[in-house]
Amino acid sequence: MKSTRKNKLFSLVQFGIIALLILNLMSLPIMASSHAEAPLISMDRYADNTDVYAFRSTEPGREGFVTLIANYIPFQDPSGGPQFFRFDDSVMYEIKVDNTGDGLEDITYQFQFTTQIVRPSTVFGMNTLNQDGVIMNERDPDYNMPQDYTLRVINSATGPNGQLLGTGVRMPPSNIGPRVTPNYEENLGRRGVHTTPSGVRFFAGQRDESFFIDVGGVFDLFNLRSLAASGGVDSLRSFNVNTLAVEVPIQNLTSTRTIPASSTAPGAVIGVFATASRRGTQVINADNTRSTSGPWRQISRLGNPLVNELVIPLGLKDAFNALSPVGDAVAAPSILDPELPKLIKAALSSFNNININIPPAPRNDLVAIFATGIPAGAVPGAPTFTTFLSDGQPHEYMRLNVAIAPTNGTSAFSRLGLLGGDPAGFPNGRRVTDDVVDIDIRAVLGGTPFTPAFNVAPNNSIGDGVAANFEGFLTRFPYLQTPNQGNTPRPANFPAAQLSAPETNGNQPPIVDANGFLTNYKNK
Repeated sequence: MKSTRKNKLFSLVQFGIIALLILNLMSLPIMASSHAEAPLISMDRYADNTDVYAFRSTEPGREGFVTLIANYIPFQDPSGGPQFFRFDDSVMYEIKVDNTGDGLEDITYQFQFTTQIVRPSTVFGMNTLNQDGVIMNERDPDYNMPQDYTLRVINSATGPNGQLLGTGVRMPPSNIGPRVTPNYEENLGRRGVHTTPSGVRFFAGQRDESFFIDVGGVFDLFNLRSLAASGGVDSLRSFNVNTLAVEVPIQNLTSTRTIPASSTAPGAVIGVFATASRRGTQVINADNTRSTSGPWRQISRLGNPLVNELVIPLGLKDAFNALSPVGDAVAAPSILDPELPKLIKAALSSFNNININIPPAPRNDLVAIFATGIPAGAVPGAPTFTTFLSDGQPHEYMRLNVAIAPTNGTSAFSRLGLLGGDPAGFPNGRRVTDDVVDIDIRAVLGGTPFTPAFNVAPNNSIGDGVAANFEGFLTRFPYLQTPNQGNTPRPANFPAAQLSAPETNGNQPPIVDANGFLTNYKNK
């Protein structure tokens, strides 16, 4: 898997012609993740990678596995028919793992899709009344635009063509509504999980948008309804996303091909990121059909949450999405002296009458968190905690120490991950329950043990007021909740909207505890 382009890119960096690399990237005819955060990818949402998760599996019986998740296609209105939401047949979607720290993927899980049309004469799209109008399983004739996919794993053992893990796999349709897709999770969602003879599980399909954030408040110059753990509005509540997920034995992902004996053992840390790529040439034919050709060009990339969204400058966002982590030296200045903490400081002073101090550049603390990993011994009171994975160059992707045991269901769990004293959470990978918005905000303001002079209130206590996904999560693979159903009213906001669930008597707002869990709403 290691190619000569590694040496070429390193040579460019070593000779100091980073500017030339940026110009070359920005001249590509197509390039462009988070939720529509870069100019070009904001106009290509079917290739837009919104979130990446990497964590030790917590489902009983799967303790020796790691779950990798990549979400695409943001802001899906559940009622957005008649085509609803499919993966793009012309996009190659990939989840990648670097287990040696050189910024190049050693393992790739590659998904590609093909859509069929059962009856093109209908005026509807994904579904129609071919039989009785009800889609009871993924092979139902009323699933009018079924989508099949191929999944292959590519590594040093398989060679560049990879090994097939699944072919002709049928993806469940979107959750269209109670009449067309009744009892969605039982009839369709669960059936989207497949297992290979070697025990690898995989899933492709629609899920609840589980990233919780007050988007409007953040981008309205930090005009948040609350600066605490609760009281905010989850702007993404009741939207859906399309999810790709694989669950892999730990030893399949490490450089040693073994399960590490300790968190500081060789091979304990892996780097995870996801991409989407398109062919370099697209032709629009006279009948408006489209054909593609040429080499694959990466247009979307995501590792750590919100890095491109809130750290990389606007003029470099598209280039960053086209770049391999091997060349991330071009992004290092943005991390060493980020604009975001300065914007937050100015907004709090001007509009909230809150004056704060922020760490000066160079922000080596942020480089460690996002670009090299945290060395062993750097976390006070946790000498064996480490996420360090680097060859001496910065490589931005999510790092997971697979030897650190999960804390879900224990008193050690915290929605704030490492900042809450929980070593199993972000920035050690990312669990679906991790409040990465609060963590990232506090990190850029210096509210961490790495900058003790600034690890004070409000730097280390500020948040966006949204600490949990209202719909909760599944306790099994793929962990993300059942997609929101079409043809149902969307809630006005969260958490101000009242619940109609019986356990709240219909007149109590949801209550969130310190870890972001709902205390008066039954988790599905």
